[in-house]
Amino acid sequence: MIPALPSILRRALHRFIPAQFHDPVGLTKRLIRSRDPAAYFAMRLAGFGPFCAPLDLLLQPFERRAYLAAPPRRLPVLFVCGPPRSGTTLVAQALIENLPVAYFGNLTALFPRSPITANRVFRRLISRRPIGYRSYYGRTDHLSGPNDGLQLWDRWLGPDRTQAPAELSPEQRQAMVKFFDAYEAWSGLPLVAKNNNLNASAGLVAAALPNCYFLCLTREPVFLARSLLRGRLDIHGREDLAYGLMPPTGDSADPIENVCRQVIYLEQLGLKQQASIGPARFRLISYEDFCRDPGATLKLVAEEILRLPVAPAGFPNLPAAFEPTNRASNDQALLARLAHTFDLLRSPAAPESPEAGP
Repeated sequence: MIPALPSILRRALHRFIPAQFHDPVGLTKRLIRSRDPAAYFAMRLAGFGPFCAPLDLLLQPFERRAYLAAPPRRLPVLFVCGPPRSGTTLVAQALIENLPVAYFGNLTALFPRSPITANRVFRRLISRRPIGYRSYYGRTDHLSGPNDGLQLWDRWLGPDRTQAPAELSPEQRQAMVKFFDAYEAWSGLPLVAKNNNLNASAGLVAAALPNCYFLCLTREPVFLARSLLRGRLDIHGREDLAYGLMPPTGDSADPIENVCRQVIYLEQLGLKQQASIGPARFRLISYEDFCRDPGATLKLVAEEILRLPVAPAGFPNLPAAFEPTNRASNDQALLARLAHTFDLLRSPAAPESPEAGP
């Protein structure tokens, strides 16, 4: 937070810098130090957001008309979800780069109130670049690149991205249905959209949106925990502040135990959503398996979920394999401590892990 700023200005900033970021100024410094093009582009996007807000408001009546006029959706929708740092961005990029699908672009972040109308007006003016396979914590480095569209999800799931809602109101359900109807009416394509937190809210979304599916990533727990710890430092500057959804109880002051509990909780969330929705609509996909053979995942998604034909040549823009980031560098001691902590937490004598949420 920035105490010297009036509360109204803080709220305005938090439209572009989410409120759970405890130190936006420190985050900006860390983004600059990263020297990552996607991190720099994310800052430019946040800077342009307030300047686009007046036009976003002016376009909003046209957006509402699009929702009212849209016929019911007929094509499937695929949501990519899972723990942060589990490969969700890479999988979404591979799907968008290699399949004829619609997606939420970075223009959506500039016009969160009127994303469909803004795309109609401005999309033709944006040079289309290859999606590629680079990102910085889910952020891509050009205007036509994919975006999580989190401000859209805030409409239906609430603005607190650290908590999953227990239910959706009838108004939220109806608004969600009309938005996805209108998005298909505009694009004419099946949609692929990524939102990590849907591993906690998939059941609510699945009940509102027939013919939607979920691809939930999993990852080797020790390497996921290490990556989440690094994410805490990169985003918050501290290991004791969580990055991503956390269990509602069972918190620990020790960052190692804390992050291991978080990983177990996220595992349970995925399993609970799959049990609720069914494996045909909620599929668990291993990050490591995807990296070894990404073509197999794309073929499954294309043929079994999106009902798109796969050309005999396969996917020419897809590498035969990706190099997973599951490597021990100079942190063998940390990996060993994480593995030991997981063993303790999973042992029969350990206190029962907090139940996964909704």
